[in-house]
Amino acid sequence: MSTPNIENRQPGSHEIGVVANPNAVSDALVKLCRDLAVQGTPAELLVPLELVLAEVMNNIVEHAYSDHSTGEIAVEVNLEGPSVRCRLRDQGQAMPGLQLPREKEFNLANIAVEDLPEGGFGWSLIHSLAYDLEYERKDGENRTSFRIDLAS
Repeated sequence: MSTPNIENRQPGSHEIGVVANPNAVSDALVKLCRDLAVQGTPAELLVPLELVLAEVMNNIVEHAYSDHSTGEIAVEVNLEGPSVRCRLRDQGQAMPGLQLPREKEFNLANIAVEDLPEGGFGWSLIHSLAYDLEYERKDGENRTSFRIDLAS
């Protein structure tokens, strides 16, 4: 899929079908954020939205489809006043323990740059920017949802 399939159902409502690979995720995020910006969505909402969607979608690509199976990520984005609600579905492998990873705490003041972990910051970033973060496995699908609020 070279161009992500983004459907505008109603103003502020988008559905996206994205092939589960890093390039398709990147292309979909660019197009979605451009479309939302054209509709007048403030940058203060778009920046955290793009960060969280990128982290969640890339985690799906890297972990849910880690067995190299091809799949798709279905993304629904709905503007709700000063917030945006997102729902993602995929048919990849379930989350370990059927739950979202917990937020990790890093004491960066006491870690030398060369000793910083290479990864593991993604879910902490997601937890710090998103609200009402939920995950369930239902009917062979992973279903993840969250809300991003307009910075006040």
